[in-house]
Amino acid sequence: MTRVKQEPGSARPNVGSRLMATPDSIADAQSETPSEQVQRRRHIRSAAPSVDTRARPPSAPGLPAIQDDDEDDDCLIMQVRRNPKAEDDTNLLGSQSIQGSFIGANRSLRNIGQKLKDINDALGELQARGIQHVASLPELVLVGDQSSGKSSLMSAIAGLSVPRSSGTCTRCPIHIRVSRADEWSCRVFLKQDYDFCPPDHPLTERDVTGANKFPPWVKLDPSRQVRREFKTVRDQFDADEIETVLRCAQVAILNPSTPYQFFIPKLKGEAPDSTREQLLEQVKRKEERAEAQFSPNTVALEVKGPDLADLNFYDLPGVFMTARRAEDTFLERVVQNLTKEYISRQSAIILCAVPMNQDTENSLALKIIRGQRAENRCVGIMTKADLLPKEEHAAVNWLAMLHGEAHSTGFGYFITSRQGSDLEEQNKMEEAFFNRTADATGQWPEVFDDFKEKFGVEKLKSFLSLKLGEEFAKILPEVKEKVNSRLHDIGKQLKKYPDPPPNPELEVMKSLAEFTIRVKDRVLHQDFMSIWDGRFGEPFKKFILAMKPKFNVRDHAKAAKPAYIDLDGDSPTTSPTMRKRPAPVSGLTQSTPKRQRGQQLIKTETPDHPMFPATPSHARSVTPAGTPSRGSRSKSLMDIRNLIRRAAIPGQPGLVSASVYEPLYTEAAKTWAPHLEWFINNTFAFLQAEVFAILDTAFAHLKNRAVYKESLEHMRAFIETQKTELRAQLHLIYNLEAQRLFTKDDDSLKRNQAAEMTILVRHRNHFRIAAHSGEELHTVPKVDDMTDEERKQEESKMAKDLKNLGPDPFEPELAVAAYIRGYYLTAANRFVDYVSIHVMSGLLPRVASVIETYLHEALGLSSGRVTALEVLRRLMSEGPEIEQKRSDLRAEKETLDGAMDIIVNLERREREQQAAAAAAAAVSASSQYGSGFDASQAEGMASFDAAGHLVNGVAGDRGTVYSATAFGDA
Repeated sequence: MTRVKQEPGSARPNVGSRLMATPDSIADAQSETPSEQVQRRRHIRSAAPSVDTRARPPSAPGLPAIQDDDEDDDCLIMQVRRNPKAEDDTNLLGSQSIQGSFIGANRSLRNIGQKLKDINDALGELQARGIQHVASLPELVLVGDQSSGKSSLMSAIAGLSVPRSSGTCTRCPIHIRVSRADEWSCRVFLKQDYDFCPPDHPLTERDVTGANKFPPWVKLDPSRQVRREFKTVRDQFDADEIETVLRCAQVAILNPSTPYQFFIPKLKGEAPDSTREQLLEQVKRKEERAEAQFSPNTVALEVKGPDLADLNFYDLPGVFMTARRAEDTFLERVVQNLTKEYISRQSAIILCAVPMNQDTENSLALKIIRGQRAENRCVGIMTKADLLPKEEHAAVNWLAMLHGEAHSTGFGYFITSRQGSDLEEQNKMEEAFFNRTADATGQWPEVFDDFKEKFGVEKLKSFLSLKLGEEFAKILPEVKEKVNSRLHDIGKQLKKYPDPPPNPELEVMKSLAEFTIRVKDRVLHQDFMSIWDGRFGEPFKKFILAMKPKFNVRDHAKAAKPAYIDLDGDSPTTSPTMRKRPAPVSGLTQSTPKRQRGQQLIKTETPDHPMFPATPSHARSVTPAGTPSRGSRSKSLMDIRNLIRRAAIPGQPGLVSASVYEPLYTEAAKTWAPHLEWFINNTFAFLQAEVFAILDTAFAHLKNRAVYKESLEHMRAFIETQKTELRAQLHLIYNLEAQRLFTKDDDSLKRNQAAEMTILVRHRNHFRIAAHSGEELHTVPKVDDMTDEERKQEESKMAKDLKNLGPDPFEPELAVAAYIRGYYLTAANRFVDYVSIHVMSGLLPRVASVIETYLHEALGLSSGRVTALEVLRRLMSEGPEIEQKRSDLRAEKETLDGAMDIIVNLERREREQQAAAAAAAAVSASSQYGSGFDASQAEGMASFDAAGHLVNGVAGDRGTVYSATAFGDA
């Protein structure tokens, strides 16, 4: 006969039925469904005093008989004593804030359960969709040291067995979503948030840094993260199959280079036993030689069943201080980093497992929680209560924690004891242990009885389910706003990547036609040519003409600057009647040595490179920045005389050899090369800018397509080809001009020579007269700046002064200089004309004629291939980056649209529940009013508008803004 423990003087039930029926529950049971009966029994079961010694309650009229798990057990009638706290046990299943959203004094447990299911199902679906990169969702995070009983705790919460051998369950996070359903199932997914990037050296602790927390794993962009379905198990009681599937899933996570399909096991009935064993053996070998010892990627489980709590939580690998192998030392910090990563999430509710057979002071998990300042978000779970030491003082520290006097947590502590080999046995033994029944294993001290509402996994799951729902309800408006905002951003980004046009061939041909027509019209238009000539043609002409050879015509026989010595000063001063000699021009002249103090006044010979500017002076203000510099330095008349002497033929006095002229000219002509290159580069830069602008306009709606990018590259190559061709033509002309003197244009040569001779002689006479009179001439007035009267006066004075000077000894040299300058102008103008006409009459018409067919052929759209599908497919493609971007945006939009539908449906159900509760309250109030109901009792009831919408409640569309009482907030 089963022994029964009798507690004298007790008013509480020590033993009794698994389900204690009360008048209220019997009345409610008459109208509830079988699934609701299961739910009602599930919650009350956790408060039952025993599993082995229990009495069945009498069946109420209309209530189906309740079948126990062990049908052969004898029914015992037990002495019962009342527990004052037992009557208020429903408060354990929901805080006042959760119940506050239900109308009426008698709140049904099944309504609370349905409300929690709706909330937690919505939360679980949102988490499964992966919207954490948009909005932070509340989640449960289970942490603990190694060997803290965390695996058993996870198994109990999830309602399934998990792998325990080989440390598999400690090598990657497990995300578990538990919810109620008519049939039990466990779907397993692989969530890849990190990419495997092993270094070329063995990993050490130095590789674990703030920027690289989980080597060799690197965080993927949210758009690259994937979730793959792995396997579904439907037999709740086949622990071996569940364990096999979960182990294979984790081995797949740890071997990222092998396709995950390789690791999917065959369940019983799916393949012969020999095949199944062979596949599992291959997985085992992969497990033993895994690519990674740890992974931050996640194995996700969706566990559904008729007797499960509504929970979402992460089970993390247990933290440890010392790795098994020396080469895995870096994993100590990696696993701790992972724990910190999850704990730092402000929306996370942390479950910390602390075993009662170990000293809490040594808990690394508690230390990490404290370091992250997350104690206020923590639920402590005292595991392995059955292993509590038997010493009298052993309970002191744990009682202090339960009272909040040591290692305090924001949500207090719960106590569990998981003994046995499977879940059913563990549940029975836990219940027997805390109730101290005859079949209990171990002794549970009575000093803990004040915290009975904290005993067992069932109490813990109920508390966590409610707490998770509360936290989610609080932030739901913020989540909805963030999802809406992100959807708006995605919509704007998708506009930048429009879908392909319905008729791609038509769109391409229209753009090409517009482009060719506009290019032809543009390059042959007078406006284009005028702009080109003003920007590049005329400046080029000025550059070339400005390179005309310079000759210094000053007579260097005398110095023309008398100076007076100031005996009281340190430097000489010039006479007030004399003009100070200007500073030498860099690159053209040499400076005169400074005269020392005390020297006599003397006239000095001027050097061969005089200090006066060459004639005539040309303005440089027209030269833009970045253009070539001036030509070589000017030559003096003495330089020309020396050339004549060296080239003279003996016995032919007075004759100037033809070989004197050519070097003087070619030296000046060779300065054209950089100016010609400047002209070519700027001409084609201007042409390319115009062509590209037209291309941008013609292909504006196809800029994301390959046809635009290919057209751009083809036109760049086309212009470069034209540039190379024109450069070759112009350099040929340049080489011809710079090689020797040749012209048939006698009239131009004589005209230019005579004009240059006049200029040279005038400048020469001014310097001769100034030198003769002992004056220093600074500048020669420009003829164009003089009036007619001033020119007449100059000519008269010059004729008078020249009578006293006699013939110019440098007349032959002046004649040579005049011929060189005259020929230079003749050749330079001819060169400028040739260069310009090659652009105006060569390049631009050629571009206009070729462009019509060039781009069609370059794109592969020539006749006979226009409608080729492969060509159009290539031209209308956007490239892998853009296509991937659009695909990622659409995938994210689909995810967030689904998330928004989940939120809207949750709001709709809440409205319906509020409306139903308000209607029931109104009926009840009306009934009570008819029997003397006080209207003041209706205060606080929900009110509705004429359309039936809840006032101060929850709206139903996507613009909803929750009130402070949304989902039961007090």
